[in-house]
Amino acid sequence: MIKTITKFFAFATILKNLLETKKGDISGNTQIHPSKFPGRTIFVREKEYFIRESYVDGTTPIVFLHSWGTDSLGSWFKVLPKIKNKNSFIAIDLRNHGKSDSSWKRWDVDENADLVISILEKLGIEECDIVGWSMGSAVGMSVARKKQSLIRKLVLITPFSWLGGAVYSDKLAFKVFISFVRIRERLFPNFNPRSKFSFLRKSQSIEDEYTEWAWNNLHRSKDDFIYGDGGRFVVPYDARPWIHEIHSETLVITGGKDKLVPEETSNEVINRLNTVKSKVINDAGHSVPWTHADELLEEINSFLNNE
Repeated sequence: MIKTITKFFAFATILKNLLETKKGDISGNTQIHPSKFPGRTIFVREKEYFIRESYVDGTTPIVFLHSWGTDSLGSWFKVLPKIKNKNSFIAIDLRNHGKSDSSWKRWDVDENADLVISILEKLGIEECDIVGWSMGSAVGMSVARKKQSLIRKLVLITPFSWLGGAVYSDKLAFKVFISFVRIRERLFPNFNPRSKFSFLRKSQSIEDEYTEWAWNNLHRSKDDFIYGDGGRFVVPYDARPWIHEIHSETLVITGGKDKLVPEETSNEVINRLNTVKSKVINDAGHSVPWTHADELLEEINSFLNNE
């Protein structure tokens, strides 16, 4: 019976994907872009990576590193417009995300850190601040560890010190869970962007006039790559053995209602860093840059500028 139901479910899914009409989710009549920062590409080791940049004389550039499954605008569309006249910034589409090249080859956090360092070298950046959200915070920590002279200050938003796969990757139950996630993403490739879009709407993080942009942006995140081999970097990640090697002054911002990153893994980041301040936004979840952009910017500005 179970096999029959499974076969019927798989057949119905395939048929639906073949026959259904694709459409967006648009609210309101007038649709506009929330963050008009054109970008360009840079080649690093025969791969093309997309960046958005803006410079203000006399300021230390802030390097923005996005979360998993979004990109340089998808993560920071509420933040970048509010700093463009005050601070230099560089926002990078990491590997397999946004408009950067993708690959089916396995990759990890350290490889993305090397990518960020190479891009900044090509741009002639000798010192910067890094602001990373979720996956971006992991990459930011790795950059700060690998090239300490490059990083003046480090801001980590909802960071994690390790993920279950670092300990449980050899356990059958964990392998079954990961397999289920991958099967789900192959059968329903729109599941992740749809859920992110739904959250943006339900949390009132986007206005009606931005919905077409948000829908298109989230569905451009190369889900097949992210949740296929390219996404396996999250499984073995474990920064606990080397967090103490980071000496940059650091601010850690967490959400008091974060259900995605366990509090203990964020606290391990805080407890193992050498020079750290922490801030909990009590009514925020994991998506702080979307739901609490103004409060986040206030904390970032205060920390980076010693206000």
